[in-house]
Amino acid sequence: MQKYKIELITNSDINDFVKITSHLDGEIKLIDDTGLCVNAKSLLGVLYTIEWDNLYCVSEYDIYSKIQKYIK
Repeated sequence: MQKYKIELITNSDINDFVKITSHLDGEIKLIDDTGLCVNAKSLLGVLYTIEWDNLYCVSEYDIYSKIQKYIK
């Protein structure tokens, strides 16, 4: 399991992130420090994370090279 701290600032970042993750294999989730969890391949799910203080991307595969520009 891979876990990366990420930062999505603009709506453009969110749209691009969802576009990237939706084409990747496996389950990809966004989680916060309190345990809230959403599907990283879902635009509505990722939009829900806007108010989260800390955002982590969790994947069963190594997707670092694909989401590198969002890793904090």
